[in-house]
Amino acid sequence: MIKSIELEWHQLDLRYSCLRIHTAASKRRFMLSIDEYGLLMPITIVSSGNPSCPWIVIDGYLRIAATQALGRDVILARPWETSLPESLLLAYQQDTSRPWDKFEEAQLIHELMTLHGYSQVQIAKSLGKSKSWVNYRCQLLTDLPDFLKTSIYQGVLSTWTATRTLIPFARANSGQCKQLVEYLSTSTHSSRDIHSFYEQYRRSNQRVRQEMASNPPLFFKAQAFKKQEETKSIDKLAPETLWEAKLAQILSAFQILQSISPAVFYPKQDKTQQDALMKPFYQLVEKVNSLNETLRRKIHA
Repeated sequence: MIKSIELEWHQLDLRYSCLRIHTAASKRRFMLSIDEYGLLMPITIVSSGNPSCPWIVIDGYLRIAATQALGRDVILARPWETSLPESLLLAYQQDTSRPWDKFEEAQLIHELMTLHGYSQVQIAKSLGKSKSWVNYRCQLLTDLPDFLKTSIYQGVLSTWTATRTLIPFARANSGQCKQLVEYLSTSTHSSRDIHSFYEQYRRSNQRVRQEMASNPPLFFKAQAFKKQEETKSIDKLAPETLWEAKLAQILSAFQILQSISPAVFYPKQDKTQQDALMKPFYQLVEKVNSLNETLRRKIHA
């Protein structure tokens, strides 16, 4: 087993820091953990062949950021005796700390193709994925404007929000999309709220669109007020009335889901993408089955 070594910051080549997305919250959690328990897992490195900066960091950038923020001068590292591209593939295959985001996977594929000469077929075989899985992630980087890539990397936007909501927004009006993203860099909103913003923007005329883009807080405040008013109204309803109203909303939502399902699911679709789309549906089915069983027991008691 290869022994771990202690290294100073100037000995580390941090060229792959952009491969993983790190939020301020995740950095704070790591800082607390390292401060209390120490560094539980060394970072992973490979030789760079450069005497002035001898080690390339493959995995552990969040640990590095947290350790540096704590004012530490050294960090524990474990060298791998593999080539650089093999190390990147191995890091992806062995990383169980959290699932890789689609954007992170796209960055990894881009690195392997542009700097190490891998083809899409070779990458698919090395990672145990389909060629369509690799191609979808390549297309993701092509479709994303640079300002959205930066926001994803900085943890401002989720890949889901960027790909499902803001890519269409950027295609419609890149400048106004940038205005919204600049606002989101200092204000946190859910993916659903951001999608509601774009849907309202899409239905509005040119003057309203300009007002929304130049003053996003006004829309989100109005949405929050609307939700509060709806909650107050619901509280005043009789349970039977509320039951009927909510069932009507659910039925309406199911009709929409049924109408858009052919566009969402299609033959030879990437299984990972398909599973991600089906997961919330299965959760919904589970809730419906649970409620159905509860009602069955009460009604037949």
